[in-house]
Amino acid sequence: MEKLISRIALVLLLLVVPFVSWFYLRKGLEYRKALVREVVVKDSVRISEDTLKLLKGKTSVISLAGGIEANSIISGLYEQFKEVPRFQILSSGGRVEDKEIPTGYFEALAVRYRDNKFILVDTAGMIRNVYMDGKEDIKKLVEHIAVVLPRKEEADIKSKR
Repeated sequence: MEKLISRIALVLLLLVVPFVSWFYLRKGLEYRKALVREVVVKDSVRISEDTLKLLKGKTSVISLAGGIEANSIISGLYEQFKEVPRFQILSSGGRVEDKEIPTGYFEALAVRYRDNKFILVDTAGMIRNVYMDGKEDIKKLVEHIAVVLPRKEEADIKSKR
């Protein structure tokens, strides 16, 4: 009986646990790949549209909407991503890094994307996706922000000589 239990434990450790781990990690990889396919570059912010250079080097969410619901969404996004150093949420008439954003600053984008409420822009000024203010769209926005944000570079391992 003791040998049977130890053989079952050995089979579990050698076969079942690695298979379950592989399956779980594979599922996460496929999920991330699907998200990356959703945030391919769709357009870019023209230099003439960003004269204050607010979008350069930062992942940005541009809010084209106003009202209580949009402010609620913006504050939720801010709370979730406030610790990320290269992330910002912008809207006309707001402030960022002691700069006043003029009213109508994103007017050209608002005209181009008049049916949408939020625009996700990467660090290079490329528009990755646009969103409405529905619950599913905001959930997708949060997932896409996590994919588009630049990853923190990890230190290389160096050997001492």
